[in-house]
Amino acid sequence: MRVLRIARVLKLLKMAKGIRALLDTVMQALPQVGNLGLLFFLLFFIFAALGVELFGRLECSDEIPCQGLGEHAHFANFGMAFLTLFRVATGDNWNGIMKDTLREDCDNSVDCVKNCCVSTIIAPIFFVVFVLMAQFVLVNVVVAVRIMMKTK
Repeated sequence: MRVLRIARVLKLLKMAKGIRALLDTVMQALPQVGNLGLLFFLLFFIFAALGVELFGRLECSDEIPCQGLGEHAHFANFGMAFLTLFRVATGDNWNGIMKDTLREDCDNSVDCVKNCCVSTIIAPIFFVVFVLMAQFVLVNVVVAVRIMMKTK
């Protein structure tokens, strides 16, 4: 039954010239978009590794509440750091996550294991540079590639 529904949608796509032109443009731009995907992955990979190193020992609890960091957004391991950066790249409470990395009630000792402080200079630079690169530069490059392929 599902196969028939999919076939029906494909039949409708053949009839709609505007949608067909859009799909043709997307198919022509796939190689360039693939290169941009690798660039996004490299950016996220580098910043996730930095995030684990810088913010991996921050913790949230009842005594130390967090605005952005929590069970589903933290830098304790590489995978969650990658997903947290994806949230930051989409603009989902990135300023709350940055505020949690700047809190003052943390352990400032050299042999810190949990809830370690981060430099108040490094954390804003980390997040602002990442947001500028992910939200503005790379997204605009994707749009530029799409427009370039449309004009060909």
